[in-house]
Amino acid sequence: MSVTTMWIGLGVFAVLLVYLGYHANRRTTKTMEDFVLGSRKLDKLPAFFTVTATLFSAFSYFGITGQFYTNGIGAWIQVATTAAVGPIIYFAGTRIWLVARRYRLTNVTEYLSDRYGSRSVGLVAGVIVLLALVPYMGAQFRGSGLTLEAVTGGGIPYWAGAIFLAVIVTLYVMSGGFRSVVWTDVVQGALMYVILAVAMVILVLSQTGGFSDLMDTVGHQSELLSNPGGGGLFSLQYLISVLIIFAAAHFTMPQLQQRWMAARSHSTLKFIAISLPIGTGIVYVCCFYIAMVGVATRPDYPSPEAIYPAMIVDVLPQWLLLVAILAIVAATGSTANSIVLTLSSIVAKEHVRPVLARRGASEQALDRTLTITTRTMLPILVGGGLLVAFFGPESIIGIIVSITWPAVFLIFPALLAGLYWRRATAAGAVTSMIVAEAIFLGLDRGWLPLPLAGWHPAMPAAIVGVVVLVVVSLLTRPPQQENLDRHFGLFESPTTAEVAR
Repeated sequence: MSVTTMWIGLGVFAVLLVYLGYHANRRTTKTMEDFVLGSRKLDKLPAFFTVTATLFSAFSYFGITGQFYTNGIGAWIQVATTAAVGPIIYFAGTRIWLVARRYRLTNVTEYLSDRYGSRSVGLVAGVIVLLALVPYMGAQFRGSGLTLEAVTGGGIPYWAGAIFLAVIVTLYVMSGGFRSVVWTDVVQGALMYVILAVAMVILVLSQTGGFSDLMDTVGHQSELLSNPGGGGLFSLQYLISVLIIFAAAHFTMPQLQQRWMAARSHSTLKFIAISLPIGTGIVYVCCFYIAMVGVATRPDYPSPEAIYPAMIVDVLPQWLLLVAILAIVAATGSTANSIVLTLSSIVAKEHVRPVLARRGASEQALDRTLTITTRTMLPILVGGGLLVAFFGPESIIGIIVSITWPAVFLIFPALLAGLYWRRATAAGAVTSMIVAEAIFLGLDRGWLPLPLAGWHPAMPAAIVGVVVLVVVSLLTRPPQQENLDRHFGLFESPTTAEVAR
């Protein structure tokens, strides 16, 4: 594709997203709650698109497709994780939603600080998610840069594609906050589903004899259609690991937690719990067949994560190719926008708010300053993501599976204990997170030379973390009864129980 055509398309795309951000800004007030959560008015259909668009980004176009291409059908286990997270959203998500509405909480680290009555819990969790999600954001910018460089034959260099997405995301999120994120997610999410489905059908029909013939061809490489797969990755232990890690991390991810907190009603949470695995299934079906076309027509492709853009460049007509490329860029942006807004709010609430509160700022002035701080942090955090895109790991799936999701997963025990166990203490939660993350890092990097027998290194780390959480909590002073009543009283109140139904 010519560089001029691509830049024209990107220009139109950028104008659309910035306009949506501007339009959202006209409805956004200067309060923190409105800027970060859209005044908690997220309804069902926008919720579906913003949740799925946040989840599937460079991961869907590059990571999932590349994993199917290399390791086979076992990657399908990740659909089961979104089905497994449904009950967690329905039950534990309801509790988060009730507490957040009652006490005007805007992110998961703020909830942890409030529940445990200690800033240290939120600070530790905040540091973990910052270190985990900035690389995740960088993976999105990397996906944009790689795509534009590939389809233009280097006419748009990698660095320009990455910076383009970073600038556009910064502009519309700074402008309209949560509303601009949701509205752009609706556009970008719908585009993702349509283009993936269309590309799948065109690739299968034009490159093979149809779906049946394609599977017959791939069937000769039987290792791809059974476990543990072509690379031997998907052993039973690893499949169980992925199921547990991804299900728990889906619920814990701070950018998704903000969706639970922003829900207009409990019925919105129910709808998310039911629709999320359906949306995930659609994405994975498309990515699986696209990957199998790659296996049949481009065996031993040197860069499996780039198999999708490599094929559509050769097959799709120019106008549809342009739309497909914009869909990839849109998908990477739809994850980056949510991450940067969430991380900015965490920095404002966990690090700036206590300083301002000690200075005796009024509640109104405090809220206004925190909103300004959140906006100010956006370009700084985006800059951190760009550093990862330029100097970090080259594998997108590697960033997600080896860094982001396991690190966030290890916060889950402290989060769940806070929601269901009155005896859980701040000391137990902090110690659990620190010890679990240290063990995971040691196992993942080989510093702890212990045999894993096929299990993901986050699994033994989580088990130790749970034991530490229980033991330390029982050995330390129980939480203040007043603070426990603030939280658990909501779950036991007939009025809130009726609202939850």
